Formats: sequence, C-alpha cells, structure tokens
Amino acid sequence: MKIWIICIMGIISLSLQGQVNQTTGLGIGFLIPENPYKFDDNNPPQNIFSDKACSIKSDSKNIFPFFRKPDYGLYHFICLEKTERYYKVLINDSEIGFIPNNTDFYFKTWSTLLMKSSVQRISKEIPIRSNYTAQGKTFDYPCQRDLFTVEDIIEVNGEYWMYVSYAENCVAYPDQVTKLNYGWLKWRDQKKLFVTILLLC
Repeated sequence: MKIWIICIMGIISLSLQGQVNQTTGLGIGFLIPENPYKFDDNNPPQNIFSDKACSIKSDSKNIFPFFRKPDYGLYHFICLEKTERYYKVLINDSEIGFIPNNTDFYFKTWSTLLMKSSVQRISKEIPIRSNYTAQGKTFDYPCQRDLFTVEDIIEVNGEYWMYVSYAENCVAYPDQVTKLNYGWLKWRDQKKLFVTILLLC
C-alpha cells in the first residue's frame, strides 16, 4: 500500500509539473541536462537558441520540458534531431529550440529511458496482446490499477510495441517468487503516446 501511495504521489507531482499535453511530435529521444536540479520556473536553461547556429537566444517565456520535476532530477526535453553541433528540441508542447551539443546536456533514446520503467495505459481500451501484431490474442488485465514494467521495446513496420510484465496477484512491486504475466502493448504512434510513463515509480 505504501508503494502505491508513493507512485500515486509521483503521478500527481508529474501532472502538476510535467508535460500535461500531447506534443506536436515525439522525436528520437530526450535531451537531459547534466545537472537538472538547478532549473525551475524562474531559472530555465540560458543556452536555448532559436537558430541552428546557436547564435540567437530564444525569447520564449514558456520553457516547459516533457518531464519537468527538477527537484527529482527530471528535466527532459523531447529531442527532434541530433547533430555534431546542436540538438533540435521541443521547448514546450509545440515550440522548437536549439541547444549546443556540448557537455551541459546528454541524449537518451526512448528505448533506454523506457527499459525497466513503469507505465500505465492512457486508456483501458488499449489491449494487451500475445504478440506484436494487431491480430495477436488479447488478454484480460485482472488488476484495478494499471502498472506494467517495460521488458523490451521494438519497432515493426512503423509500429511501436513494448513487451511488459505485471504481477498476476496485482502487487505493485513483485518479488522474486511472484508469478508474472507478460504481453505486448502498442505504446505510441508518430505523434502520440498511448501510455503514461511513471519515472518516479
């Protein structure tokens, strides 16, 4: 029960501080500052530019990363493009900015971020399937609350699937003797997420 409370509080915190809207794109991964703890609403990064040459400072007043809870180490911008000179990022749900490719930030792919993370479906209508095709057998999910652990990520014919596990007895954090069930979820398309990512769980 205590673990569920921690997870729920984490979800509430992210909904207040993180990305609450779907974005105009999901890009190739995330750009993350080496020291996210120094940023807040009144102190956003100063090295965000409006051009690829990184010579014109962005004048946007709405710096709002996809994940924004810097006191928990979360300050993740969606990265649209990565080059030797710059990263092209979404600085909120629609505005584009450019950040120099240096040691102040590092890049992380979606797959790396998601592996072994906790997720829940945005809609219970998203089925759990026996394999990564739309024709795969669907499973009933027995638990009151969605909570899955990501075991693998694949892309097949332009479709994005994650292989997930969950405890048969619905405990939030199974131990080594807990029986696990497994299945596949389609977790995104080109522009929209079908799951909520619970980085604080």
